[in-house]
Amino acid sequence: MANLPNLYLWAWERPEDLQFLSNGKVGVAFLAKTISLAQPLAATLPKSGTAMDSPFFTSVRVQVRPRLQPLRINPGTPLMAVVRIESVRGALADSYSSQAAPATPLSQQDLSLFAAEIANAAQITGVTAIQIDFDATLSEHALYRDLLIEVRTLLPPDFPLSITALASWCIGDHWLDRLPPGTIDEAVPMLFRMGQGTLEVTHYVANGNNFTVPACATSLGLSTDEPFSRDILSRKVSVSDAPLSALRVYVFSPRSWEKVSANQALKDLPSWNEN
Repeated sequence: MANLPNLYLWAWERPEDLQFLSNGKVGVAFLAKTISLAQPLAATLPKSGTAMDSPFFTSVRVQVRPRLQPLRINPGTPLMAVVRIESVRGALADSYSSQAAPATPLSQQDLSLFAAEIANAAQITGVTAIQIDFDATLSEHALYRDLLIEVRTLLPPDFPLSITALASWCIGDHWLDRLPPGTIDEAVPMLFRMGQGTLEVTHYVANGNNFTVPACATSLGLSTDEPFSRDILSRKVSVSDAPLSALRVYVFSPRSWEKVSANQALKDLPSWNEN
């Protein structure tokens, strides 16, 4: 991780021209694919007396959607492939859910295939790290833990594995601490689009409190269109005891990146001024 830039621009599913990043000091974390988990097909069919014990009917359905929009960069721009996971309630089996809906547990073979779909993003030309973006609910933590462990086994030992993290995971919910050491290299606290917890988290951070989960202590996820993020980027608000220049900062824009707007949003970051 020490070899990666301290600043990444997130490039989501839309046309992006980031050729204004010129010297390799700023990286691009681009959405490489989205993996959607749907309910087992049997759960969506009318009740009947017909036995449906085929794996086709009892396993979780998975849809993989690759990036479809162009991404233009200069050669040598550091790239991080982001894999987004989306699930619907009821998609996961009993062993991964607090719900009492009967289902067949996700087999080790299925888990391995799921992990391989994530890990193979490392084969994309120029990619030097992977980031998993999954807003796992409480009932999905066990699945996510198993998945992260499996992904790590499929990557080279020194290949960086990052995940995004709900702010609650970094403050009061310590499930990430229970991952085997070395499973992930960082968990990026997402300090935007926080929903119902926005007020609680902003007060917690603005009052000088540090994140209590070590994996969350080295990075931040911010957005150009939210006041709290802008206050952090402009250094009006400090997030931890470490200076902002010592953290890896990921920045999201709700619109396609342009040089002028990027300069305006990121002008106070040392990593940006070196670009």
